[in-house]
Amino acid sequence: MENKYYIGVDIGGTTFCSGLFDYKRNLIIKSNKESIVNYKNQKLLIKAILNQINFLLKDYNIIGIGISCPGPLDSKNGKILNTPNLTLLQNCNLINILESNLNVPCKIENDANLFSLGEYYTLKYKEEVTVGVTLGTGIGFGIVINGKLFTGGNGMAAEYGISPINNTNWESYNSIRWLEEAAIEKFSIRHTPKEIFKLAQNNSKKAIHIWEEFGHNLGICLSHIINMIDPNNISIGGGLSHAFKFFNNKMIETIEIHSPSYKENNIKIYESKLKEDAALLGATLLF
Repeated sequence: MENKYYIGVDIGGTTFCSGLFDYKRNLIIKSNKESIVNYKNQKLLIKAILNQINFLLKDYNIIGIGISCPGPLDSKNGKILNTPNLTLLQNCNLINILESNLNVPCKIENDANLFSLGEYYTLKYKEEVTVGVTLGTGIGFGIVINGKLFTGGNGMAAEYGISPINNTNWESYNSIRWLEEAAIEKFSIRHTPKEIFKLAQNNSKKAIHIWEEFGHNLGICLSHIINMIDPNNISIGGGLSHAFKFFNNKMIETIEIHSPSYKENNIKIYESKLKEDAALLGATLLF
């Protein structure tokens, strides 16, 4: 058992990275993050992903490789569908390609699902219902019930980010794009989320207001999730979660208004400590 290892690969909307885990799911080696924008087409991007994996493969007995990727997916058949947040890999059967090149069993699952599974695995006290939320290029949700991913009758549950609201969808209110557009409105110039975060750290009232409005949007969205699922806890990850302290208060304030169960049942909502490593860990738990 001790010489068995697993590889997790996290492909996001803007970056990808890989990690090697031992049989106890301890992270042994992690690759550098690479930017998807550096690759012009699907073939080049897949080659780069293979290079990352091959670097970790050498000298280890790899049992399986789990892939975390934005949905929607056909996980059973290993195919990425028409995902809006990873256009280079749309309608690509990534698992067939990886297995034919690596000769190692591979599985793929929604990134938010695997983030949720990784977060659940690290909980000291295993709650019955855990929800994971990833904030970045879009907003993703994953649900773990009694230690198992809930993926619905057809494997595509919790794709709530693409659900309609005000003639658009939730990703239009809880994403990098929304923050950049809000910055244009406030500052008359486009700022990245990192820049907005730094401005807020320097007490920019405009930047702080942007994050508070983001928190309000997220609170409305999460109130729907809480009212439907009534989870024990919610872990918030993804790149935008680094600004948690700036949007948390407004998020909670909004949830308290719209979700009775939040206050009645002491539902815990917290910033992920593992961040993207939770998705890497969750990917290895597919085996």
